[in-house]
Parts: sequence; C-alpha cells; structure tokens
Amino acid sequence: MKDRGINKQFRENMREHHGNYHLGAGFTLAIIGCLLVVLMIAGVSGPSSSPGTAGAVLGATIQINHSKKLRPINIHGRKRVCSLPRKGSVACQAEIALNSSGQPLIASPASSGALGPQQFHVGYQLPCTPGGAVESACPSPSTYGPETIAIVDAGNFSSGVSGLESSLSGYDQYYGLPACSTSNGCLSVVNQSGSASSLPADAGWSDEIALDVETAHMVCQSCRVVLVEANDAYTSDLAAAEATAASFNPDAISNSWGDTTDDYSYDSNFEKPGIAIVASAGDSGSVGNGASWPADIPDVVGVAGTTLQLNTDNTWAGESLWSGSGGGCSTYYSAPSWQTGLTDWTNNGCGSYRSFADVSADADPNTGAAVYLNGSWYEIGGTSLSAPLVASIYALDGGLPSTAIGSSVPYADASTANFHDISSGSDCVSGVTVHCTATNGFDTPTGLGSPNGTAGLAALPTPPDLSADIVNQNEIMLKWTPSSSTSAISGYHVYRNGVLAATVTTTSYDDTGLTPNTTYSYYVTGYDSSGAVSSQSSTVSALSAYPADINADGHINVLDLSLLASKYGQCSSTVGRADINGDGCVNLLDLSILANKYGSE
Repeated sequence: MKDRGINKQFRENMREHHGNYHLGAGFTLAIIGCLLVVLMIAGVSGPSSSPGTAGAVLGATIQINHSKKLRPINIHGRKRVCSLPRKGSVACQAEIALNSSGQPLIASPASSGALGPQQFHVGYQLPCTPGGAVESACPSPSTYGPETIAIVDAGNFSSGVSGLESSLSGYDQYYGLPACSTSNGCLSVVNQSGSASSLPADAGWSDEIALDVETAHMVCQSCRVVLVEANDAYTSDLAAAEATAASFNPDAISNSWGDTTDDYSYDSNFEKPGIAIVASAGDSGSVGNGASWPADIPDVVGVAGTTLQLNTDNTWAGESLWSGSGGGCSTYYSAPSWQTGLTDWTNNGCGSYRSFADVSADADPNTGAAVYLNGSWYEIGGTSLSAPLVASIYALDGGLPSTAIGSSVPYADASTANFHDISSGSDCVSGVTVHCTATNGFDTPTGLGSPNGTAGLAALPTPPDLSADIVNQNEIMLKWTPSSSTSAISGYHVYRNGVLAATVTTTSYDDTGLTPNTTYSYYVTGYDSSGAVSSQSSTVSALSAYPADINADGHINVLDLSLLASKYGQCSSTVGRADINGDGCVNLLDLSILANKYGSE
C-alpha cells in the first residue's frame, strides 16, 4: 500500500504544514497462388506497423507522473465549528479554516484552495454512479436512488430546510452538479423520530450539516440523501437518530461526531449488518483513553484523517497522517477477526483490542472541502469530512449484502490497488507516544489507508477476465469468468460505451444489432439480491467487423489479403487483426478463414 515516490515538494509541504474451415481445394490453391505473388512483392516480413494505441478509458486508474506540479496547500489556522460537549453529550468533528485575524476564512474555492468534486473524484478515483467511470460532474438522474446515504447530526440547519436547500443549490450551481432538493426526491430531512415536521430548534451544528450533506451529494450525485436531526447532542438523542436512519435502509450512515466515553449501552443501534455505519475517529490527536465512540465499536467503520496532496491536474500525489486526527487502541472492545488476521497486525495493531481507524481520508482543514453556507464559501475539514467521504463511497458501490458487516469489507481486499498506504506523519499528543505514528502497511492511526477507487469498499467481487469476440459486422460476443464469490452474485450488468446495455444471470452476453465497422467498449459489474453492485471489471474494446475484414472497410478482398501477407509468418503481439483466429500467429489458418469469406461485403 506504499507509494514510495512522493517527491521533494510534497515532503516540504508536509514539513511546513506539520508545524486493459472447410475450404474448396481449387479456391484455396488459387488464393495461395495470389498470396505467393503478394509475398514476392511485399516480402514475407512485410512493412513494420505499430498497433493502434487505445485512448484513455474512463474508470481506469490514473497513473501518477511524479514530475507533475503539485497543487499548493495554503496554510491556515483552524478551530472547531461546534462547542465542546457537555456531560453526556458528543462533539461534532468539523474544523473550519481561519484567516489571519482568526476569523472563519470566507473565500471562493479557487482562491482558498478548498477542494471540490473535481479534486475528490479524480484524486480518489471515484465514479458518479455505482460501477461507472471516473467523473466529477454527472448528468441529472431521472430519479434519485435507490442508493441512499443517511447522515446523523444534532440540531437543525440555521435557516431551516429551505436554507439548507438554498445552500446546497448554490454549491451545485457552482460545480455544475445535479440539483438536490426535497422536491426532486434527492434530499429528505427528518427528526430523530422520523418526522419531517417538528425539527429541532438548535442550530449549533449548521456548518457540520452543510459539510456532511454537500460532501455526500458531491461524491454520490445520484444518491438519495437523508438527514436525520437529533433533538440535541446528547448520546441518547443521537442513538435514537441512528436507529431512525437505519429504518430508511440506507447503503451507509455517516456520523461526523464522537464521544470520549464508550456509551456501550447504545451499541446495538450501530450494529446493522447490510448497512455501512461510518464514524469519525476524532480531531484531538491519538486518543490515550482508548475511547472514540461510536468509531471504536467493532462493527462501525472508523475513519481517520489525512492531509491530501494532489497534483495540479487533481491526480493523487500523496497523503500524510493529519496531525489532528484521532485514532488509537480501544481499552474496552476486542479486536475483530478481520483485524487480527492481518499480516501487519502483530507489529502495528493493538494486540487483543480493537484498533478504531479502519480506513482514512482527507481531513486536514488546510486541504479541506469547499462548503457553501448561507451565501458564503468556507473551507472545512476534520474527520467530519473523512466520514461522509467514506460513507458515500460505500453507497457508490451500491451498498452491502444483507449479512455483511461494513467494517469487515475493506479488510477482505486490502490491496495496494485499492488503498493508498499512509506511511508518514503522526498524531501523537502529550503523554501518547505509541500507536500514533503512520508506518508501512496497516497501522493503528491510519488503518488500511485511503480509498483508491471504490473496489476496496465493495463487498462484492469484481467480475474477472472479460473478453470480447467479434462474430460479424453486427455482433460481438462478451464472456467473463464467474466472480470469485458466486454465492453472493445474482447476476451481472453489462455496459456498452458506459451505458447499461443488458442485465444477465449468465457469464456471457451476445451483443447484436451493432453498427458495422464501429468500435465498442464494454465493462461488467456484478450485483446481489439486495441490489448491491461490485466495482467494474476491466474495460475491453472490439470493432464490429467480420474478422477476415482486416482493414474494416466492409469488404473482404485483395487489400485484406495484402495486409495478411505483410504479416504472414509472424508470431507476436504486433500482428494486429491479420491474426484472424487470434492464436498469436499469422499463418495458413488465418489465410483459410480469409479465403472462406473472400469477396464478401
């Protein structure tokens, strides 16, 4: 999970901040005679030609060029947006960037350096919709859902639901996102009992609410967003709101708040198989008392914070553990089997106790999210940002099978392809010197690292080995290997040129009615009985043309014969379509196929 190529400028930024026949004999002899003439003219080896280079495929992982220029990180002061908790209550984990006078920084995203959809989607390789390609602005869906993100916060937005809609509208217009409102079915706001009326009066968490809702909508733009407002910041109210949020059967629930006391009497409200329940690990450095509830509940996905470094084209350049992030070892909850089974656990885990950073995401207020709030732009971070980022990525995967535990999912496929390893930085505080420094592989303060695409948070396996075989000018046959965990797979979605073409329960699809001599690209996703969707397969491309029509001009004639002759006798990856039967060599078998179709149009 290591990217060891973080360049000097990134290290300096960090340093500054931390301070893919049968053939008639006569006709065959005649064609071979023609071939011999062509071979004498062209030479057996023929002219050298390079294969065509495929264009960039949307959805493929962007390869990072570390000679790129890094996006600058502006250094600001910061402060909590919510007051410190009273006894029996919790704190929201949002931190707002300050100007030189110590006041909230009010500036456009462009001038402040705050991050938006372009930065998060490209940086973390996120699609617009489950199984889709990497994009940062999506077309408006005809309906929102069924993917749903629930958000649990305390209190009401300062200017009510209409004010929240107005702020969200300003955000969407600025970034060109689909509109999200209560009238179009994108947004719902209810109290902790599930009623849209009698919403709480307290407006102390308005900044937190704006951050959570705008982040969720920005990441999964076709998702429904349900905001559940607890009456107050008391643990009992938020636990009741959590149960209400779960009643909407969302794909994920985001909790951008926490308590430094384990309120385990309410744990069952956060233990919901089939729902990814996500919680902030905290904003006060490594937790020495072993409690950051509910993030430390083993079934909950605990999310720590990073400082995210991007290139100026928004591609990922590196990440460091944010010095203000929470995390640590529980002193109450035992480590689940998916943690203790890690090869890195003995050296970097918490022994027999739960480590409550499972994954990480951007949280540093200096690389924070742009938030539009009542007519002004702010830059806000904290693990209040990393929680809705991760929760929304779970929703982009189409959710979990009904029996899956959200926190176990990333450990099932914790590869370097799916997570960026966070191996530098610390969140050590006075009196806490262990379990607070990022290291290679899994570690207590950053967990498995930050998302690189959605596959690491997908409970369903990606369909492997997709291939496309040309049948004729109007037909391409697709085949793939069954997903590795077929017991959970109900079927597959087949996408042609990024658009859903078919849903099948087999591992093949015959795509017919195609336009001749046209290149088509395909990928496949798996789904289960609950509607959860896997990440997309590799993308393959194919040209709808008779295989013997080597130059794809709609005719099989002497021009194709000449092209075959120029590659005759070669066995390599550069022989192109002259290798008609696809065995890697251009030989008599290919000539026989061509001869059988010679003169066809």
